[in-house]
Amino acid sequence: MKSLIDAIATKLAVKIKEANPEETASVEVMKFALFGIIHNTLTFATALIVGLCLGQLLETLLAAFSFMILRFVSGGYHFKTPLSCLLFSSFVFVLIPFIPMQGTSVIIINSISLILVLLFAPSNIREHIRVSEKFFPIFKVISALLVGAGFLLDNPIIILAFFVQSITLITFKKEVNNP
Repeated sequence: MKSLIDAIATKLAVKIKEANPEETASVEVMKFALFGIIHNTLTFATALIVGLCLGQLLETLLAAFSFMILRFVSGGYHFKTPLSCLLFSSFVFVLIPFIPMQGTSVIIINSISLILVLLFAPSNIREHIRVSEKFFPIFKVISALLVGAGFLLDNPIIILAFFVQSITLITFKKEVNNP
């Protein structure tokens, strides 16, 4: 069954192709890109609206941005449906600013995140990104540098967002884990 986001992305890709068949990518390529843009925009907007209603707009923005930037280079678990992903991600982005964390717990959580990134990143990324596997080791280094920056930034929201994202990297299937 196609999701609403998939249907919208398909319809837009077909319209774009019909409007300019010679200078556009294939419908499948455009659909893939449009799906990602629409899905991420809806997730981000949902989290920000709820964050605004709860008086935590900037904190929710920081949590979402931190999670998404690490996820872009590290990969991670994907829910079976776009709606599950949207709801879970939005919930996490809104929840993170309300979790109190300071002192030693910040260092411990960030250390665990760094270990997870070094062990598992990039994870479950082959089917979701159109980049050669030769760049995967670079993704691991960038992921580790981002999490490592958490030690310098010492911001509990950033560190918790990195931690949640790092947990999504864990996999027990060899064929899913990337080098």
